[in-house]
Amino acid sequence: MSNKSLAQSDGAAIGIAAGATAITFLAADAAVKETAKEVSQFRSKEFIMDYIIGPVGSGEIKFETESLASDDSAGVVSIAFNCSELNKKGLLLAFIGKNRNKLGTLTTAYGFKYIPYDEAVSLLNRIDNVKDDNKDYMRDDNDVNNVYIQHDDMRFILYRDGGDKIRVFWNGFEVEWERIPFDRTKRRLERWFE
Repeated sequence: MSNKSLAQSDGAAIGIAAGATAITFLAADAAVKETAKEVSQFRSKEFIMDYIIGPVGSGEIKFETESLASDDSAGVVSIAFNCSELNKKGLLLAFIGKNRNKLGTLTTAYGFKYIPYDEAVSLLNRIDNVKDDNKDYMRDDNDVNNVYIQHDDMRFILYRDGGDKIRVFWNGFEVEWERIPFDRTKRRLERWFE
């Protein structure tokens, strides 16, 4: 899919899509927790229609979504997606918070990253395995020893600072994926598709 710019009619938000990703900028006073609920319940479905399913013309397509987990800061919200009719299923990650554009300007925004199911399971397992394989190294010096991995256009830093931490860098976002929501995402994603 080619890059596109989308703007709402009132000019309040701008969305940028690249493949199966999109970013929407928010008003500076947007409450993050309220935005997270709106994003996980409604905006995620709009993203799925626009960028995963695509136009249906006069037809109809059934699909299911399930919010899996959100952290206290609402930095990463995970949503399971299934569309049996198109044989598409996977994990939708919603990033919410400060976004740095190519000029270095910070704005409040949210964006979606779709990861097909098998790829999502592989990524979640890889993060867990890397964490387990490097736990002694990370424990040796809290918040100093880091492990860096990459998946597609997402980069992850695993470290310890009073507990296991996962910092995610994607498309101008830098958010912490808290351990409990990460574990819930992994467990619930696999269970939802059983």
